[in-house]
Amino acid sequence: MGDKRSHIIQDIPEGKEADAEIFQFIGIRLEKEIYGIEVNKVKEVAKPFQITPIPGTPSHIMGLMNLHGEILCVVDLKVLLAMGTAGSTENSKIIVVKTAEGPVGVFCDEVIDIFDIMKKDLEIPLSTLSSAMGEYIKAQAQTRCGLMGILDIEKLLYKQEK
Repeated sequence: MGDKRSHIIQDIPEGKEADAEIFQFIGIRLEKEIYGIEVNKVKEVAKPFQITPIPGTPSHIMGLMNLHGEILCVVDLKVLLAMGTAGSTENSKIIVVKTAEGPVGVFCDEVIDIFDIMKKDLEIPLSTLSSAMGEYIKAQAQTRCGLMGILDIEKLLYKQEK
């Protein structure tokens, strides 16, 4: 099957120089788990202001939020990952993710840090992940805060549309 790491992040040249390539991920916490989102997909990190619920929307849509005059749809990642529902705390943040459909707000319990991960340190996700979860975790990496699952954020955000 070849090296699955080469499929994790596309358009990366092969060879020793490629393994030394560094990728940046913003580490977020959902419950006690750490997940990473590629920094180049993140527009900004914001505090959750007033989120206005929208009646009749799927359970993973928390509502709309006005951020600097731009109306964002805010998504609960915990619902999408079958981890329950989000509860707002003083550490909660909204990660504004750039998608093909425009920016989307992603609610998380906390932003931990930005992690620099070398390509050679990206591993295939654990085979023990549920098939539902494994579909949206495209890699994993060991960090000083523990094991971080790298999210395929666009695939996760648009899974309901299939």
